[in-house]
Amino acid sequence: MDLADAKAFINLITAEYKRRADLLPQDDDGTGYAYDQWMFTDLPFLHDLCILYLVAVRHHIERRLLFLASCALGHGKEIKRSEFEGERKILLDMPHGKRWKEIDRRLQPKKCARYASVEALRLLANSYKHDPRLQPDIELLRHLGLDEKLVYAPIPESFELKKGLARIVGLPDDSRLSEITERFVTHADEFLKDAQARNVLSPVNWGRVSLTEFAD
Repeated sequence: MDLADAKAFINLITAEYKRRADLLPQDDDGTGYAYDQWMFTDLPFLHDLCILYLVAVRHHIERRLLFLASCALGHGKEIKRSEFEGERKILLDMPHGKRWKEIDRRLQPKKCARYASVEALRLLANSYKHDPRLQPDIELLRHLGLDEKLVYAPIPESFELKKGLARIVGLPDDSRLSEITERFVTHADEFLKDAQARNVLSPVNWGRVSLTEFAD
């Protein structure tokens, strides 16, 4: 994961946040049209961008875990490209649940640094992608330590959910979602580095690659 790219995205969101927030009149008491525009259109839009980015981060983690698991053969010796591709295909051909059980067996990700943050990303991504009303599911609420009996606003609009996400990455309740997103990116990077460091992985000898192997 390129942290510089992540920082550039966060800076873009922060600049847009400031631009839209500055449109609010200084004397706005929370009853005017500008406030409604901010609370119910602008802020959810900015939060939605952050959530979409976090979903992308979660998918990046999954791709990297698949890569690392394909190299986790137990001996640490160099393998050829064909051996790596064979291991990757074995994993990809497994049913989804069985594949992740095998990846867990090979890499032991629950022992890695920042696992709680990474698990929060998984549950957040699942809720965001699969719930037609964009509401957080019970597993996510439980993982974040939030009240399971409350009815929550859609994910991009829920301030209670934002508090839970802030807490799990060690930030204050009133943190902006862009700040929370940046912290999640840092935790994801630390998690992947630890997953790579604590496991015996085989380096891949990729050999020569011809550009003719790639489709246009």
